[in-house]
Amino acid sequence: MAAGDEHLRHSVETRLWPLLEALAGTHEVAGLAVAVVREGEVAVRGFGVRDVGTGEPVTRETMFHLASVSKPFVATAVVSLAVPRDGVATVLDLDAPVVDRIPELTLADGREGEITARGLLSHTSGLPDVSDYGWHDPQLGDDALSAFARSLSDWRLRTEPGAAYSYSNAGFELLGLLLSRVTGTTFEDAVRWVVLKPLAMRASTFLRAEVPARLAASPHVGRPLTVPGDAYPYNRRHAPSSTLHSHVDDMGRWMLALLEPSHLDPAVLEQMWQPVVPVGDPPWEEAAGLGWAVGTYLGQRAVSHSGADPGFGSRLVLLPGRRTGVVVLANSNTVPTWAVVEAALDIALDDPAGDGVSALRSEVARLVGPAGRATHELDDDDLEKAVWGAIELHRTDLAWPLLRVWADVRPESPVLQEMTEWAHRVDRDTSSG
Repeated sequence: MAAGDEHLRHSVETRLWPLLEALAGTHEVAGLAVAVVREGEVAVRGFGVRDVGTGEPVTRETMFHLASVSKPFVATAVVSLAVPRDGVATVLDLDAPVVDRIPELTLADGREGEITARGLLSHTSGLPDVSDYGWHDPQLGDDALSAFARSLSDWRLRTEPGAAYSYSNAGFELLGLLLSRVTGTTFEDAVRWVVLKPLAMRASTFLRAEVPARLAASPHVGRPLTVPGDAYPYNRRHAPSSTLHSHVDDMGRWMLALLEPSHLDPAVLEQMWQPVVPVGDPPWEEAAGLGWAVGTYLGQRAVSHSGADPGFGSRLVLLPGRRTGVVVLANSNTVPTWAVVEAALDIALDDPAGDGVSALRSEVARLVGPAGRATHELDDDDLEKAVWGAIELHRTDLAWPLLRVWADVRPESPVLQEMTEWAHRVDRDTSSG
């Protein structure tokens, strides 16, 4: 074992893992898995359970739904096909209208010809975001992305293309369809062959059917955390933006490939990580690149992405200049993933300037409580984290008990009003359906 490996493992095992063991014992956590990379070495571990009903533990092989951490993989595939390499001509032009490959895409304002892959990757296309992901009624056929493109016929651009940042999951669905068209296969196979297979990410897949049931993490929503039956955030209409499944061993390989590029062309990484448009949410999202957020941490350039779908949360952060990265995967929306990321980075870098460890320690102490027992202390932010996933999955029965309690104790809460109105809309749609 290399000395660097021993140092990273010792630091993480003595300073980070005990904090995460304590965090996993609180009501905020079902399970989580973490990978930390520093200068070519990797430390990984799972905590808690993949399903509160069975009590089966999270391991390094437990497969999580990554939500929007899927997007950097799509971006890597798209940009890889647009960058010349070894004299081979590119098959994709980032600045060409996507309707050249997706003729079924039309908009109500007739401006579909202004949408480019570059605009979609940087969230500057002007497209609105998705409002209903249809997790309760998924489309599973190979034509799901084409059907999604056709469904946008009554949409209009909300901003001028290239003028402003406006996050759009819909844009990544179109990028997935674009990948399918230029490679002549399904979106899922396109990413497999362009990105996953060359990087030996053998378990990772955008197809939920390929995830072994014995390894799958279940989503958890509500309070106390509950598995919402068969409800799950999967729909092939939204595969490119949301549905990568992976484990921390594969994610460790992914971070190594980005930080120690051999299979990945450095020109691809530089294109993706160049700031394109201001976002204004420091420290992590000062600007948007192509499929990545660009920011700064401890004076270092940071590239990252976060993800949240019902019952799952994820964070990926890289500091390329320090060859350091962290990924956190969780099977609930209540895990303080940013606190875990910052603590892990500070430990990996052994940087006394960071306060991530003390912040995570304080968060764990708050959740565990003064008597050493996990508490159920809630504020409006906690309420939203506890119920939005259940509502989006159309499992409002798991949200209403907490909403009714909140109506008694904090009837003026704006979050209560927003979540209650949303739950009522879902119930009405379900009844009319």
